[in-house]
Amino acid sequence: MRSRHAHISQIGIPEMYEKCKAQVETELSQVDCYAATTDMWSSRTTDPYISLTVHFITEDFQLKSRCLQTTFFPEDHTSENIATGLREAVAAWSLDAGRQVCITDDAANMVKAPALNKWTRLQCFGHRLHLAVENAVKNERINRATGVCKKLVCHFSHSWKARVALEKAQKELNLPSHSLISECQTRWGSRQMMMSRILEQQKALTLVLSAEKKVRHLIPTWQDIDVLESVSKTLGPLLDFTDALSGEDYVSVSYVKPVLHLFNT
Repeated sequence: MRSRHAHISQIGIPEMYEKCKAQVETELSQVDCYAATTDMWSSRTTDPYISLTVHFITEDFQLKSRCLQTTFFPEDHTSENIATGLREAVAAWSLDAGRQVCITDDAANMVKAPALNKWTRLQCFGHRLHLAVENAVKNERINRATGVCKKLVCHFSHSWKARVALEKAQKELNLPSHSLISECQTRWGSRQMMMSRILEQQKALTLVLSAEKKVRHLIPTWQDIDVLESVSKTLGPLLDFTDALSGEDYVSVSYVKPVLHLFNT
């Protein structure tokens, strides 16, 4: 068994990688211009990585994306180190940096890195949208309602007994058998989905929590529900837009102006 695993890891996977890389290099050699997106992120074990993805249109007008690499990046996340890492990544794939536009978020180091390489840079509209929504929901009442949702998710995530009771209540009330959704701080849409799911399961949650004195304080008040409904109604259309903006098989820039119009109205 060991020899089989060794063959897969030392021979099979490297061969697959080289074959796939050759195919991608052939694709890229026929591309006139391309857009490159890059970001820093951490794994679940907090190991730091930098990724590079290119987006281009083929001769028959098909939009394609290729994640070229996700590389371990233990160096300090200074703009100089990031600039060097990006130059090396582009060079490793024999890409002409002069034929690209680099898209990053608005972190100071990510903004400066393309400038150090003298690359054309555009800001990520999705990230700007995230910042705009985060700024718009900075409100004491919204923070309280969001906190209530987080406590509910935490309780049902850590209690097997509570989850079983919720499933039973969902059946009794003919509600969808959906689990609660956790919020991801870097994705405003996850908060919206968390709120919507709490509203959807409000009756089941109340039924379960009211049966146990120690957790009755977790039941959302009518004021909390009012806030959650208002926020959900307002941000719901933007969540649909964000999903559309995240598409990889079609041009999404045409969605930008309609959403700006939506903001203004």
